[in-house]
Amino acid sequence: MQRTKLALAALLTAAALPAMGSGMMIPKDGSVPPLAIKHQRVDIQIKDGAATVKIEQVFQNSVDRDLEAVYVFPLPEGAAVADFAMYMNGKRVSGEIVEKDKARKVYEDIVRRMRDPGLLERLSGNLFRASVYPVPKKGEQRIEIAYAETLQFDGGLYRLVYPLKTGEQASGTLEDFTVNAKLVSSVPIRTVYSPSHKVGISRKGDHEAVIGFEEDKSILDRDFVLYYGVSRKDFGLNLLTYCEKKDEGFFMMLISPSVEPPESNRIEKDVTFVFDTSGSMSGAKIEQARSALRYCVGKLNDGDRFNIVRFSTDVEAFRDGLVKATDAERKAGLAFVEGIEARGGTDINGALVRAVAAKGEEGRPHFVVFLTDGRPTIGSTETEEILKNVDGACAKGVRVFVFGVGNEVNTHLLDRLAGGHGGLSQYVRPDEDIEVHVSSFQDKMSHPVLANPQLKIEKLEVSRMHPARIGDLFAGGQITVFGRYRGDGHVAIRLTGDINGKKQEYVYEATFQERNVENGFVPRLWATRRVGHLLEEIRLHGEEKELKDEVLKLSREYGILTPYTSYLVLESDGDYVTHGLRGTAAADPVKPAETRWAERSVAGGRDDKGAAGVARAAMPVFEAEGMTSPDAYASFGPGLSVAGGARPRLEVADEARRRGYFARESGESAVTQSEAIRKYKMADRVDEEAASAFRSVGKRFFYLVDGVWVDRGYRKGMTERKVAYASEEYFRLIDEKPELKDCFALGVKVIVCIAGDTAIVVE
Repeated sequence: MQRTKLALAALLTAAALPAMGSGMMIPKDGSVPPLAIKHQRVDIQIKDGAATVKIEQVFQNSVDRDLEAVYVFPLPEGAAVADFAMYMNGKRVSGEIVEKDKARKVYEDIVRRMRDPGLLERLSGNLFRASVYPVPKKGEQRIEIAYAETLQFDGGLYRLVYPLKTGEQASGTLEDFTVNAKLVSSVPIRTVYSPSHKVGISRKGDHEAVIGFEEDKSILDRDFVLYYGVSRKDFGLNLLTYCEKKDEGFFMMLISPSVEPPESNRIEKDVTFVFDTSGSMSGAKIEQARSALRYCVGKLNDGDRFNIVRFSTDVEAFRDGLVKATDAERKAGLAFVEGIEARGGTDINGALVRAVAAKGEEGRPHFVVFLTDGRPTIGSTETEEILKNVDGACAKGVRVFVFGVGNEVNTHLLDRLAGGHGGLSQYVRPDEDIEVHVSSFQDKMSHPVLANPQLKIEKLEVSRMHPARIGDLFAGGQITVFGRYRGDGHVAIRLTGDINGKKQEYVYEATFQERNVENGFVPRLWATRRVGHLLEEIRLHGEEKELKDEVLKLSREYGILTPYTSYLVLESDGDYVTHGLRGTAAADPVKPAETRWAERSVAGGRDDKGAAGVARAAMPVFEAEGMTSPDAYASFGPGLSVAGGARPRLEVADEARRRGYFARESGESAVTQSEAIRKYKMADRVDEEAASAFRSVGKRFFYLVDGVWVDRGYRKGMTERKVAYASEEYFRLIDEKPELKDCFALGVKVIVCIAGDTAIVVE
């Protein structure tokens, strides 16, 4: 019987879900669910930490009669309603503020009626409420509400939270969800960061920024969170920490220079463009490469130096060495570019050795931008030999940035070249434009402002920082650093580096807290980056037991999908359908676990999202003690009931297959591996939680097993304290143990481990 993977995921069909994101329109007729949101548009204006938030929501009544409803909106802590606009029969409707003590009772009633534990997150604040009648049959109701608040400010960092997530079944918009935020600050804005959404950021000088997010048929599965840091220093540095237990802390550091640094802080740079002109580059690729080179040469700054090296069977340079980017040399460089033709083989070794050997000046960064679409075929062709030759020839201060074009490149070689020389590797897929990738890189790297940066944190033990080596800082850019810390207190953080050959130091004061559980996304992001680092070590240098064991440990603790993750397998298509998955075994055949991991990693955590809005996610089972058989799996959580009595089985990753997978150097799967690992190494946003079958609450981790959110620490035989969902005891427990609130908010069925050998079972 053909096997299929069990991917335990919630169905997120936007059109079928009630409107629970931010404001809710709840009919008084209990037989009618909350109304769906047609669209939701949010405008946020922030000036020096004072925010005004304006929301437009349009709700849709899909029933064939007028409805009487109540509109409720959860207000952030300390917020005050500034305006409310809704017209019924030509009259403006007014609303009321329900203070948090009374609002809690309202929320508890909604939780019970709607079986919506996500609303527990709103129990501690005020509520805005308005009566609405009539909401026209088969019609729409528009709501406009505005509130003002003073943002949280700590350590030079402001934090804004716009409430969206309110249910275990995420709501969605039938059309668009849009956020537009404008920041204006008298103190220069340095860092801007959202851990919740992939936002676009436009910097308009040091005192203004515009942040945007737009998504059609959006899943409102998490609050919109925005941080921004301000500082009068040339470089902004902000710190976020998370620590449940003393000496087991996590930190995230945001480092960003000025958008408009003074001329004295702008570093003159050297750039050598090394472009493959072998026969395989003929046609559209060579035309795109020419266009990219034209753009890059045209973007050089006065005071920069440059050279162009083209290679095929032979190696030819524009000049014998680096030359100043004068108008005359730029013009001559462009003429050299126009004469490039695609022909011959691929002498990667000769081209790179020549490029990296160019002597620069002390403290002046030298960027080698290397582009190739194939494996080495001329001269030295072995990976180890090429790496040795490049290392031996490399002048001080050289950074190598690699662009691999197509799928026939040697990813092991390219990734090691970039990683070993302070750069990054990127891949241009066959259907992508070379010029877009290279010109975007040139824009970001055009104005370096701090070379060879280093961080030193005093008085604390800091370990496992990722990235371990910070790259050069560029005007308007931003770097995020994650790590672990032991100790606590007020400390000095020193950022040092070179500016035009002179050593500079910037000192910041920060507090590493003994206990702080507000920034729950930090541990998982740290773990994701750590896993990326370990997987890259395994892939490029070979599997060692300690590396594999640490990957398994982190995968198990933080629910991170890796090539070492196995999958629970069902016996029939009927079981596949029973568990609410999209497609059938025939349409979605079993893939090796490692391939599934790479596809999900590159896709940003969501395998598939079809027209029906279905998102799938795998249920991971790990190669670890007690987790290697179906019987062991049954002891992990409540028994998994399979339709028809079929036995669940585990698909355990085959050792030989996995080793072969890591060994692949070329081809589409090798490029996919490299991109997946790079995504993990650069993770700075939690973007898959609500679409997956595993969720983190601080350092706790939960798996969705047969409709129950099960704490990772739960084992068969534990003492169980059973509590009815939404009962008086349920809410009393939240008062007694506030840390349970976010755990209970996962769903109506939850198992949470508490002190000792006890588990609270919500049912």
